[in-house]
Parts: sequence; C-alpha cells; structure tokens
Amino acid sequence: MSQSEQAGPSFEALASEICADAIEADRLGDIPDDSLGQVFASVVRLFAAKAQAGPAPRPFGRNSGVTPTDVVIGCSAMLDAAGLAVFELGAWQAMSQVGRQPNPRS
Repeated sequence: MSQSEQAGPSFEALASEICADAIEADRLGDIPDDSLGQVFASVVRLFAAKAQAGPAPRPFGRNSGVTPTDVVIGCSAMLDAAGLAVFELGAWQAMSQVGRQPNPRS
C-alpha cells in the first residue's frame, strides 16, 4: 500500500469536501458549531505557524470563492473571540510584517 493510500484523502480534498458538503448541499445544520470552531482554530493556528516560519502562504487557494463579506465576517468573529479591537489589528500591522502579503503595486 502506498503512503498516500495509508494517509487517506489529501488535505486539499478534505478542505473542498467540507465546503461542498455543507454549503452547496444546503446542509449547514449537519456541521456542529463546536466542530466548525475546532476546524477554524486549527486552520488559523496552522496558517500562523507557517507565516512565522517563513513567507506567509496565500490565505485563499485559487477558485476558493471567498467573498469580501466572508472575510469581514470571519475577521470580526476572530477579533471578538480573541478580545481584540480593530485598532489593535492596525497597530500589529504597522509594527510587524508577519503574515503580510507582498503588495503587488510596490
């Protein structure tokens, strides 16, 4: 048995399945809030670890379908959950480059 067969579905396949199963099939109620929160926290921690270890990965894969509204809702929820204000996020961005994407216009 190959290593990929032992490991099960790829990370990419699992990520796509989560969205397709819940949103596209209109089965949001099938996803427990605590489980969704755990997945969200895990992805945020993984992204932060990769960004701190080197150049930050792109936050969204191609064809992700993430809208500006999706981003604002997610950011607002994370800031509230962490007890942070938008001002503090602005201060962090002014003092740190960790997690920042290069500006294509510079």
